[in-house]
Amino acid sequence: MTTQSPTPPSLVDPAGKPLPGPTPPKRGRILTHIRSSMFSGLITLVPLFITVYLLVLLYNFATTFSGPVAKTLVPIVVRTFRTSPPDDPLVQLITAWTSPILALLLTIIVVYTLGVLSIFAVGRRILAQFEHLIENLPLVKGIYGTTKQVVGVFRQGSGGQGFQRVVLVQFPRLGTWCVAFVTNSVHDTATDQTLVCCFIPVTPNPTSGFFQLFPENEVRATDWTVDLGLKIILSGGLLAPANLQAPPGKTEPVA
Repeated sequence: MTTQSPTPPSLVDPAGKPLPGPTPPKRGRILTHIRSSMFSGLITLVPLFITVYLLVLLYNFATTFSGPVAKTLVPIVVRTFRTSPPDDPLVQLITAWTSPILALLLTIIVVYTLGVLSIFAVGRRILAQFEHLIENLPLVKGIYGTTKQVVGVFRQGSGGQGFQRVVLVQFPRLGTWCVAFVTNSVHDTATDQTLVCCFIPVTPNPTSGFFQLFPENEVRATDWTVDLGLKIILSGGLLAPANLQAPPGKTEPVA
């Protein structure tokens, strides 16, 4: 004969309404509060940490060559106005504080100068001669040429052909739509149809991805600009418009 444990009495008031359950221990509430607060704090700080980390990487990259130059120039300039020994603490302090700023300014000046040279004919000829010299160097010409072509794809409207338009393609299987950039189109003489060259970038790094050829009738046109397409890729779809429409004059492909 089995004995059943008595059913605990239901927590109800005389009117039949359920009473609130037992209050959790104070220690448990404190731990829950600390855990939720720490998680919220981490969620808030992660974007800030990533932003600072990327800025530091960008600064270190930008001042790789100008940093040593700035550290050499600052003491020379200071000693022209102040006679002091090489190990003067004041000179070292001024160098430590002003060298990073001067290095960044030197980088900005160099970039601006190259931009100005690329605008005028004389500057373009100088840069062309420099590129010709680099392209004739063994090992270096392959890296430089490939990098230049990749950068030229993203220079739409600045002398590069760039991406032509943003489309949707079914990749890697039917029923799964991916954002792709049209780079070119070729004519298939065997089937007498047009194939669209599509670059399918990877989130969140659009510089890598897949290259596929799709029949033109399997490519779905969009009204998105190339800039908007890149923003959608970088944000993982967070910046995608609420509505997807085909551009004027375009029809949806036949499934």
